[in-house]
Formats: sequence, C-alpha cells, structure tokens
Amino acid sequence: MNPKDMKYRELFSVSLELFALFGYKKTTVQDVADRLGMTKGNLYFYVKNKQDLYLKTITHALDLWRDSVKQAVDRETDPVVKFRTMALKSVDYIENNAMLRQILMNDPSIFTLSSSEDRFYEINQSAMTIIQEILNQGIEAKRFHPVDVEHVTQYFFSIYVMFLIKTYVKSDTSSSRTMFLEALELNIRGLLLTDGVTPA
Repeated sequence: MNPKDMKYRELFSVSLELFALFGYKKTTVQDVADRLGMTKGNLYFYVKNKQDLYLKTITHALDLWRDSVKQAVDRETDPVVKFRTMALKSVDYIENNAMLRQILMNDPSIFTLSSSEDRFYEINQSAMTIIQEILNQGIEAKRFHPVDVEHVTQYFFSIYVMFLIKTYVKSDTSSSRTMFLEALELNIRGLLLTDGVTPA
C-alpha cells in the first residue's frame, strides 16, 4: 500500500469515529485535521469539503463492509453455504462495528429502498453483485430453483436493508436477529431444489 492510500485509510478511520461520536453537524474539518496532526489546508488535498469528506468516509466504510463479506463468501464453494455465509457475515460485521452502527443511527438515509435517493448507489450495486453471483452459481449447480436473478437479488437486498433500518435506525434490537435468522433459513429453503430436480 502506497503512503497516499495509507493516509486515506487513516483519514477515513478518524473521520468515521468523529462523525459517529459527534454527528455530521458538530464535526468540523478542523476537528479531523487536528486528530490527524495536520493542517486543514493539507486535509483539503484529500477532500474538497466536509460533505465530500463525509461521503467518502461512508463509501470507504461500506467498501470495507462489502469486501469483508466477499472475502468470507469466496472461502466457500457450495452456493448454499455461500448464501448463508453472506447473510451472517453481513450482520456480524455491523454488529461488531460500533462506529458504523452509530453512523447508521445518526443518518438513516444511508440505506434507502429508493434507488433514486440512494447516495451510495454504486457501492450498493456492487454488494448486490455478490448476491447475483451466488444465485447464478446455485442455479448452475442445480442447487437453487431457476429464478429471475435480477429481481430475486433486489428482493434479498431489500430484506437486508429493511432489517438494518428496523434494527439500527429504529433501534428495535430485541428480536431482530432472531427474525433475521428465521427469515434467512426460510429463504434458503425457498431457493433449494429437492435432490437437484426441478419440480414439474
């Protein structure tokens, strides 16, 4: 990793923490620069303004989330195991990342079911690619029913977004994980072919 990439990672890590702790309005570019031991002028070498810093910080955090899930999925070979791993790793990652959870609570609009309002459309599309690949593998291996992969991908991603909103935006954590796990197993059973034979 070159020094500039390392600086970006440090910058986004620090700004994520400050945005989580103090919110967007109260966090200043000067706060971030001070924490990094640099001048505000130097920080503008990396970002245009506070809004740009915020958007790049969230994008970086979502990239790390997606990459973590992708790495876990790629270690598996069976599409059923891949699908379960994808779902569980997605939830485990956010449950183990207090700063990102706080950001979601502070800014509910990070996740939206409306593509026209999605500020992070490209990263969410790349996350959906993971689902598409697993579905395609499962269909090719005759482990999953033949389905409209594009629409089913949107369906699964929407379920996941609704879970995130219910759990971390609405702060309804009491039964959310149990609900998610039950829904996961229900959806896997719905995808599975019986003995690899397509029903008549």
